[in-house]
Amino acid sequence: MAFVQGEPWGEASGLAEVDLTETVTNLSRVRAKNRARLANSDLTRAFLNAALRLTDQAFTSGDEELVEGTRQTLSYLSRPRVVSRAQHDYPDLVPTEAKFRDRWAGQQDFIDDFISYALVVRQVSLKTALGRVLEAGGAENGDTSEILHRIAYEGAVLVLELPAFRLQLLTIASASAHPMVSRGVKGMYASLTAAWFGLYERVLAAAGLELRPGVTAEEFAIVLEAMGEGLGLRLLAELDEPLVDHAAQRSLLGKAALGLMLGFVDNGDGMTLDAAVNSRFPRA
Repeated sequence: MAFVQGEPWGEASGLAEVDLTETVTNLSRVRAKNRARLANSDLTRAFLNAALRLTDQAFTSGDEELVEGTRQTLSYLSRPRVVSRAQHDYPDLVPTEAKFRDRWAGQQDFIDDFISYALVVRQVSLKTALGRVLEAGGAENGDTSEILHRIAYEGAVLVLELPAFRLQLLTIASASAHPMVSRGVKGMYASLTAAWFGLYERVLAAAGLELRPGVTAEEFAIVLEAMGEGLGLRLLAELDEPLVDHAAQRSLLGKAALGLMLGFVDNGDGMTLDAAVNSRFPRA
C-alpha cells in the first residue's frame, strides 16, 4: 500500500519520498541491512506523523493537558497517545503498541527520532514554499520589489506556522544536551540558508545586480531568516502589530528585504557597506 501523506505544517509535498535512514536512527533490534527498510516503512512514518498531529493539536487546541505536556519536554507524546492517534489516522496500517515497541525500545528513543523527523519536515516545507514562489512567476519575472515581497511572504508564512516554529524553539533549547538533536538543528539551518541563499542569488542575477564588496547573498539570506524568526517570536507574544497581511500577501519581512536590498546592493559606486554609510551619513 502506498503511504498517504497527512502531515500538518504546510502539507509538505514530497515527504513520502524522503529517505529517513539517517533521520530515524534509534530503531531497536534491527540489523543494519534492515534498518533502512524499517526507517522508511509506512508504519514508521505513520507513528511519526501521528506525533506531528499531536504536536499541532498541543499548540493550537488549548487543551490544558497537552499544553502542560509541552512544558515537560514533549511528555504529551506518550506511547499510548501516539499509537491512538496513528490508529485514528492510519487504520489500514493497523498500528499497535507492540509494533511501536518493536521500533523504539524506549520512549526517549522515539522522541529523539521524532525531533529529527520534525526538522526534516521543516526542510521539506521550505521546498514547498519555494515551489509556490516559482509557480507564481519565479525569481526572474516581475519587478524586483514584487519578487522580494513574494519571497518574503512565503518565508514569513513558513516561519509563522506556529506549531512547527514552537517545536523548533523547543528543539533548539534542548540541542546542547542532545547531540542528535544538535545535529538535526544544524542540518535544518544549513538547508534553510542554502535554499533561500540560492533563491536570492537568482533574484540578484535576474535583475543584473551585484552586492556591495564584502556582502554575500548567503549573509543576505541569513539576516532575513533571523528577522523572520524574530517576527515569529513577536507573533507568539500575540502583539497587535502589522506582521503579515495575508489578503495582500505582504509582510513586514518584505519591507525589511527591500530595505536590506537598498543598503546591500551596489548602486554603482563600488563602495563597501561601511564606506557607503560613512559617505551618506558623515560625522558632523
